[in-house]
Amino acid sequence: MLTSVRRTTPDDVKKMLDPPGTDVKALLQARARANRHLESAVQVTSTFVSEDARAHTEFVQRMEGILSSAENRRSRLVKVTEEGVTQFLPAISCDLASFIRCVTFHVWVLGMLKPEGPPDRRFLSGDHLTVEQLTNAFFEFSEAGTSVSPDKIRETLSQWIPDEEDSTPVNLVFPMYEKLWRVVAATVIRSRKFPVSHNPLLDFCENPTRLQFMTSRGIDQGPRVSDIMDEVLRLHPPVQEILRPYELPWWEKMLHGRMQIADIKAVQRFDETGDLIEEPDEFIPERWSLERKPAMFAFGWGPLKCTATPWAPILAAFIASKVVESVDGVAFGLEKTGRPQRYIWDGWSIRRLSTQHDRSQ
Repeated sequence: MLTSVRRTTPDDVKKMLDPPGTDVKALLQARARANRHLESAVQVTSTFVSEDARAHTEFVQRMEGILSSAENRRSRLVKVTEEGVTQFLPAISCDLASFIRCVTFHVWVLGMLKPEGPPDRRFLSGDHLTVEQLTNAFFEFSEAGTSVSPDKIRETLSQWIPDEEDSTPVNLVFPMYEKLWRVVAATVIRSRKFPVSHNPLLDFCENPTRLQFMTSRGIDQGPRVSDIMDEVLRLHPPVQEILRPYELPWWEKMLHGRMQIADIKAVQRFDETGDLIEEPDEFIPERWSLERKPAMFAFGWGPLKCTATPWAPILAAFIASKVVESVDGVAFGLEKTGRPQRYIWDGWSIRRLSTQHDRSQ
């Protein structure tokens, strides 16, 4: 008996995530059933685990409000990001992924969710989890489960994000932050491996506007920042698989399986028409300027497509650009300390190369 069926073509993924004749309520029910583990493991109660259409609408509206307001607080977001990068740079060395998780969490919480607070506020520790412990717990849960209790996570988050009558702090952090940091980390490594991406990111770092994101090519007229981010998302989607249960009688499940899996990484090897793209395993941002573009499902598809689609690549590019600016090979450098495992950032670390005094000599 089959347990699952993988969807690896654009048409099949579209039909799975937005079946013809299916209303939003049915789509919410299917998504909620696939995500039940989030509720018990980290106490997520948002639309990702809810079948309630009204709750979905309210959550989307709230997130859109948070994201749109960031456009009017660009100077604060810049300051928060710079402060976060400086705060978490190591005295000697640190794991790159852990550093990116801490910085991204700092930006998301203090830059996006706490617009009224002072941008230089330090995270609490004491009896609560440190930022590194908390972000590592989220990562461990995403991979294979964490030993940190949901109550401990909630107590720690409540120090920065107060509980609300109809929501908990974790609803505003997970899974949005967990997806965002992965895109940031992949962008930093791609910039390191492909210098053609370096200058456009640094230009964007100095002028982080939507126009600059769409047009900046750097002094060497390389790919646009938007093309770089699209290619990062194509090769390193923050969610590599999307699961949905089959709504079939038990006898049909014996033939078709209990679960459908949209293989996002596999389907993005094809273009929008379903043809395999040239050199699908290579990082080629310029392919996004072609008339026929690769398929893109990194943010899902259909009515439940991620509400962060318009802004997430821009925010990820900006955080990555600030990291690239600081880890410049002078004061701090990236170094390979191990073999890649599952992710492109595995085995990379940041090492301090000189002190401020050394650089001034």
